Amino acid sequence: MTIVLFGGALAGAVRASLQPDPFSGAYTLSAWRSVVTDAAFRDAVAFTLVTTVAATVLSVVLALPVAAALRGRAWARTVAALPVLVPHLLVAILAVLWLGPGGLADRLLGGMPLDVVRSRSGVGIVLVYVAKEVPFLALLLLAAWDDDIAAREEAAAVHGAGPVARFRHVVVPGLRGPLTLGTLVVAAFVFGSFEVPLLVGPTQPDTIATYALRVTRIADLSGRADAAAALLVATAGSVLLAVVAGATVRRHRA
Repeated sequence: MTIVLFGGALAGAVRASLQPDPFSGAYTLSAWRSVVTDAAFRDAVAFTLVTTVAATVLSVVLALPVAAALRGRAWARTVAALPVLVPHLLVAILAVLWLGPGGLADRLLGGMPLDVVRSRSGVGIVLVYVAKEVPFLALLLLAAWDDDIAAREEAAAVHGAGPVARFRHVVVPGLRGPLTLGTLVVAAFVFGSFEVPLLVGPTQPDTIATYALRVTRIADLSGRADAAAALLVATAGSVLLAVVAGATVRRHRA
């Protein structure tokens, strides 16, 4: 059923991106040519890649020590699971209310030391994703941090390995499979996401998703085809990451 629904939506997007010729009615690639040659779209692709890499890397780097701190504390795991249940849209709204110009933090501090909401660097986008994905990745790692890894940690400690050495040479290799999977899942989601960049991202440059929204607002009917072509690029990137994630899971199970 999922394949049918996704395949149908994908086929509809492909058809929408093939703008018909006004004279012959034949489908053409004019929308694709328009998007690919648009400097704003190229900027959107670059900005999407930068924010995706930054959010994913920071989430992974922070998730490892968070998972280590929560290990063995059932109540802490429950608290850490709460942010996972909160929609990204709600976190983005809270970021605007707290960190935006004139927001609660701005009033309490008498001015923010740096722009978070609408920053051209995309720092607001990255922070929202980090706040959401670190708990998700930490819980994923805790689920895989089993007794076998604990036994190897104890064996390494007996042979004189310190905490840092045990974490680097025992824990990280033992969690490589779920860590790689979680990284790819987060990257796939961030790459194609829409609501967070729309709320906390800059007006320019766009991400791929917000670029697609913007081109639909032009008076010409070609905007719909351009938007479909742009979204297909984002879909292709997310699907590619999902395929790699699936292959990682199969390799880890084998």
